[in-house]
Amino acid sequence: MQVLLGEDFKRALKNYPKEDRRKIAEFIAHVQQNGLSGLPGRNKSSDNVPADDPKWLEKVRFAQRHNLWHYHIGIPKYNGGRYGDLTSAYILHYTLCDGFIKIIGFDRHPPFILPDIPK
Repeated sequence: MQVLLGEDFKRALKNYPKEDRRKIAEFIAHVQQNGLSGLPGRNKSSDNVPADDPKWLEKVRFAQRHNLWHYHIGIPKYNGGRYGDLTSAYILHYTLCDGFIKIIGFDRHPPFILPDIPK
């Protein structure tokens, strides 16, 4: 599977700590070689918004319109759970398309905030 980087993400990546860049590079290499199967961290559609969120419908529609997903990258470390469902304090936001993903953001989680979609 091809992995693209959004321009804003690509610029910001240069300033991330070395260990964070290493983990992101490992994620990219895994996806290029194996697709999204077999990842250690939780990987899920970003349309799974808590039902009590006051902007629930708006957020669900936005996530679905842009095919937004997020992956728990293991930064600074993975927390509990079983392999394939490990969580972490930071996530990568990406769009899932036919045959490729495009990484567009990197954020702390919680709170879960949908990323801006680069133009």
